[in-house]
Amino acid sequence: MSENMVNLPDSLYEDYSKLKLTSPSNASSSSSAPPPRLSVVAHPTVEMIIQWVCDIHKPKSYMSDFALHNLAYHRNDFEFLPSLLWESKNTVYIMLQEVFEAYRHLAGHISLRLFPHPLNPLRVYNVFLLFQSMACHPDTSRQFLRAKMPNYFYPLMDTGLIDKSDECMRLAALGVIAHMLKASEDGAVNRYLMESGVVGFCVKPIEFGSTETKKVALYILDKIMSTDQGLYYCCVLADRFYVIDELLKKVLFYLSNMVRPPSSLFSLVTGCYVKLSQNSRARNGIRRYTPFLLFDGTFSRLYAEDPVAANNRIQLLQNLDN
Repeated sequence: MSENMVNLPDSLYEDYSKLKLTSPSNASSSSSAPPPRLSVVAHPTVEMIIQWVCDIHKPKSYMSDFALHNLAYHRNDFEFLPSLLWESKNTVYIMLQEVFEAYRHLAGHISLRLFPHPLNPLRVYNVFLLFQSMACHPDTSRQFLRAKMPNYFYPLMDTGLIDKSDECMRLAALGVIAHMLKASEDGAVNRYLMESGVVGFCVKPIEFGSTETKKVALYILDKIMSTDQGLYYCCVLADRFYVIDELLKKVLFYLSNMVRPPSSLFSLVTGCYVKLSQNSRARNGIRRYTPFLLFDGTFSRLYAEDPVAANNRIQLLQNLDN
C-alpha cells in the first residue's frame, strides 16, 4: 500500500481550529451580553491540565467550556492526557452527554422543527478532538475499542445534512474512527468496524460531505480494504461491492467537475480500486462496470502531477489484465 495513502495528514480529521463557529442564539439570549471569548493558555502546567479535567464536571458553565477548549488545544502536548480523561471518574460519561446533545440537534433538523435543539458547536467539536486523542493513544485505544465507542459516533456520520455545523460534526465523528484505525496494529479495530457495519456509515459522508469529509471516509474504506479480511468483507457480497464501486464513481464524478481537483482525494480513489482489483470477484465487477473516468483522459493532469495516482493506474490496469 502507498505510504502517502496510509499516513494521511492529521489535519484531515482533527484540526478544526480555523473554523469560525458560533453558538446558536435564541430569543432569550438576544438581549443578554454575549458569552466571554474563550482564550488559550499558551504554556499550561500539569496542575492546570488536571484542574481543567475537573472543570469538565461543571457542565453548561464558562469554566467547563474554557477547560474543554484548552484541553483540546493542548491535547498533543501532554502524553498523559488521554489516560487522565479516560480514567477520571465520570469524565467520559460527561463528554458523551455532548454527543447526545448533538443527536438532539440533528433530530431537530431532520424533523424540520422550527426551533431545533440548541447546540454549542465549539464545545462539541472540542469534545470530539479529545475523543480522537483517546481513540489513538496506546494507553487508551484498547479500552476505547472494548467499550464499543464507535457506536456513539455512527449516528452523526449517517446523516445527509449539509449545514456547516452539521458537516463539521460529521467530519469530527469520522475523525474518531480514522484515529482508531491509525492506532490499530493487530487488526482488532478493523474487525470490530466491519462487524459494526462501518462501510454503510461511510455512504452518506461520501455522498453529501465536503471534500475533506470524503477524504476521511475514503481513508476509512482504504484502511479496511488494506487487510485480507477487510478486502474479503468488502467483496464477499455483490451488493456490498457495488455500493463501494458506486461511491468511488460518485467521487470521480465529483472530482471531474472541479477546476483543481485535489490529488490526495484522487489518489485515495485509485488506491481503493487497486485494492478491489486484487480480489477476483471484484476484479470481474470492475471489468464489467469499468470506471471510465479513470482511463478516458479526464484526470490526465493529476496522473502527470501525482506519481502515487499514476502508479495506482498502472497497477490497476495490470490487475485487470490478469
